[in-house]
Amino acid sequence: MVNAEVERICGAMADLCEPLHDAFARAGEENKKRNGDLTGRDYGWLTTHNVRGRAHLYLTEAELGVWKLTGKHRRNGELWVSDGGYRARILHAPSEKDVPPPGHNAQRRAFYANDPLSIFEGMEPLWGPANDRLLVLWRLDAATGAPAFRVVRPIGAWKYGRKEKIDIDFPLPQTASAMSDLAFQPTDAGIHLNIPASKEEGNAYGAGGISG
Repeated sequence: MVNAEVERICGAMADLCEPLHDAFARAGEENKKRNGDLTGRDYGWLTTHNVRGRAHLYLTEAELGVWKLTGKHRRNGELWVSDGGYRARILHAPSEKDVPPPGHNAQRRAFYANDPLSIFEGMEPLWGPANDRLLVLWRLDAATGAPAFRVVRPIGAWKYGRKEKIDIDFPLPQTASAMSDLAFQPTDAGIHLNIPASKEEGNAYGAGGISG
């Protein structure tokens, strides 16, 4: 049952592989051209907003398959997508390892409160429209500017500096076809998807990065 749910999530995300990579790559390059002098830690927040804003613009012009842009981008540049079942918030990640906690906002904490998928034999996984909420975390590589994405499924709230509460965690490949090469290993700490060594190049979440 868990296998089926993981496959369902991966299958649902496949349509977003190319458009997200393309949009954020274009946005990062355009930001570098226009704001190349505003770099470093003091301007990381500006890079994040500029890249996210341009990515939203490019996604409005892209073919997203069953997905659509949702939410109110004018509200501090928030970026949401939905396929009618899953809802995903696209967030800038503070680092390649950290998952942003929900903070104190009640609505955001509710979004993070998915029922955990069961990974133990004999237990039924819990899912459905109310539990299909995902985070898509993005970063730009510091050296190349290439975007990388990580998909996680939150199952509760936590504080900054504490261990995140998630039960699915995998990198979003650059292409839909590469999604079929993902393999997962369930553990009692969660479900982590890994790319086989032969298909690994270009699909990792990224080593290093910049604020943006």
